[in-house]
Amino acid sequence: MENELNDASRRRAGWLATISSCCGVTGETALTDSAVIILYAAALNAGDSLTLVSTSLLPFFNGLLIIPAAYLATHIGRRRLILGACYAAALAYLFAASAPFFHPHGITVLMLSMLLFTLMTPGFIACWNPLLDSFLRADERVGYLGRMRFLHQLSAIAFLSLAGKFLGTAPEMWKLQAVVFAGAMVFCGRGVAISQIPEFPSAKRDVAWLEGLRVAWHDRRLTLFSVYQFLLNLLIYGGIPVTTLALKNSLKVSGDSIVYTANAGLVGMLSGYCIANLLRGKVPWRMMFIALHLLSIIANLALAFALFCGGNGAGLWSIAALLWLLGAVVAASSVYCSAEMMRLSPAGNKIMAMAWSCMFFYCGCGCSRLLPSFLLNIDGFRSGLMFGSVAVSPYQALLLLYGMALIPVFILLFKAVGRNES
Repeated sequence: MENELNDASRRRAGWLATISSCCGVTGETALTDSAVIILYAAALNAGDSLTLVSTSLLPFFNGLLIIPAAYLATHIGRRRLILGACYAAALAYLFAASAPFFHPHGITVLMLSMLLFTLMTPGFIACWNPLLDSFLRADERVGYLGRMRFLHQLSAIAFLSLAGKFLGTAPEMWKLQAVVFAGAMVFCGRGVAISQIPEFPSAKRDVAWLEGLRVAWHDRRLTLFSVYQFLLNLLIYGGIPVTTLALKNSLKVSGDSIVYTANAGLVGMLSGYCIANLLRGKVPWRMMFIALHLLSIIANLALAFALFCGGNGAGLWSIAALLWLLGAVVAASSVYCSAEMMRLSPAGNKIMAMAWSCMFFYCGCGCSRLLPSFLLNIDGFRSGLMFGSVAVSPYQALLLLYGMALIPVFILLFKAVGRNES
């Protein structure tokens, strides 16, 4: 009877966490990584700097601040920190939605609100993975994470599609504000759902944060895997935005074709979450990592050569197919990396070990956007490169760099990833 009750509590926790993820990711995407916030900021007379902050520095800040956030979690408690971070971020979101009411200081209110939102996010991340790990069994991790991320990606797409329908071709300020406010309301569901998740006591009490950080640092397997995550994310997360820039600036593809082609990457991510769930337990653990790594090399190198085909007909279809493949690899890799991180984090040091690993994960994501920005501002690189008699655009050079750099990282994979999830 006690086991049945425990299973029922874990199932309830799983559904509440999924609802929380759908609400949080949907709202977060609308505020930090969508056309909605770019149009909203432009209506408030913001410059391009806001786009850089929202797409590049947000994951970078997550990586830098997650260790201090884990320190807070060990002192005030995981539940108090995650709920406090969620509610403070929701309040910042509501202030962002009310920015037009503070005219002529609306853009200042928006920027400060987004800064507060950004500072609160690491507090959520530091506690989120240990929270999931508290009710997930080892054999459930990949299946649950794949299903949860598929649903939150789908909910974000549905929200942004409805928002686009509502906004039309020339959105007025009140419409933009209404969409941002709706996003804030959806985002509030993150904290509400988490507050209803039952607590599952840990088998061991977490050690002090400094000791926990020392243990994580000296855990060779965890540190090797964290470095692998950093390098992998650095080299695979930039492929889709770089290809999108190539379609726009190098191949001069029309706007609607760019949108449809780039959306293949989004569809690929949805497919990747499904594939990760379907292959759970059917492919050996390390073999799955090897397959995903090899596919990421192939996708990046093939995209570089596909750009030679031009921006019409078969060329666009081949680029779209490869973007789908890369999106699927990115999504499936994130699921398996999260499961491996949970596996490697020892009982009694869950919070600090996961924060240590997540620091590398998010810094890799942030640097994946900053690396092409840096290289594309170098004159010799921006003008393109010559390989013998073949002219290569800077975007092709970046994709080739990603693919070639992933080959030596492949060696690290064998040292970083265990044979089995147990």
